[in-house]
Amino acid sequence: MRDCGRTDPAGLDDRLAGREHGGFCPRFFVDNEPSRSAVSGSTAPSVAEIALGAEDTQHALKVLRVRKGDCCQVVTPSGRVYAAVVSAATDPVRVEPTVLLEGATAGAAYRTKVGLVQALARPSLMDYVIEKGTEVGASFFLLVPASGSPRLREEVKADRLKRWRRIAREAAKQSRQTAVPWVDVAESVTSGLDGLSQSCSMTLILEPGAPEYLPHVLRAALARSKRSGGEPAPGQRLCFSLWVGPEGGWTDAELHSVLARGAVMARLGRAILRAETAGPVGVAVTRLELDDW
Repeated sequence: MRDCGRTDPAGLDDRLAGREHGGFCPRFFVDNEPSRSAVSGSTAPSVAEIALGAEDTQHALKVLRVRKGDCCQVVTPSGRVYAAVVSAATDPVRVEPTVLLEGATAGAAYRTKVGLVQALARPSLMDYVIEKGTEVGASFFLLVPASGSPRLREEVKADRLKRWRRIAREAAKQSRQTAVPWVDVAESVTSGLDGLSQSCSMTLILEPGAPEYLPHVLRAALARSKRSGGEPAPGQRLCFSLWVGPEGGWTDAELHSVLARGAVMARLGRAILRAETAGPVGVAVTRLELDDW
């Protein structure tokens, strides 16, 4: 790995941000805040080091083979992103935050929540949905057992969920997100609707046979919101949930239950996309239409 060149203050910010000649700079999500926040643009180190978690430590030591003095980035629970230096390549690996990164150098931060509600499919397809969905900016994943979904046995549910959360975390690190999307499994379509009813302002069902394109539906919804003065409460953000059915599609009863709760149907385009493709594409299209990507 590239040395951070701490003896060259004039070039330190770019090196620590991992932007020098496209240099690789790993990102880690940590559980603690620095004891004293680094000042933006400052090269003065914070008071205390931060220890990486067990999984990140193993990845850093065995895969990345970090050494003392290597550069990295850390994201704290508050969403702050710091350039950092590996201060101890031991177990646990310890890093020293140095510069608070802001703006584009901090990575992908979004104004709007865009979540994906995906009908459960084969495990390999769900791995793909969560990885690619995270990369394009999904805020959360709620996985629902539809009539056309393969059965998720209770005895393997916890292990699957742990794996999917790990995939989301790794994808968030790779794609320079400032937050890890949460991943959960609903008990049913109805319970999924109930769980999101208070937090998401608009529910969209992505259906190939829908009469309107997704960008048109989003523009109309935003225009109505502006005319009615429908702004989110202080401290809250707009939230959109995109619903994608199983490989065989939703049943009429499932569609009716979602539409009865105020959902709107929309189609992505002329092509018929696979279930594992539609979700990540829908998130990307939504973020582009919202000018939030």
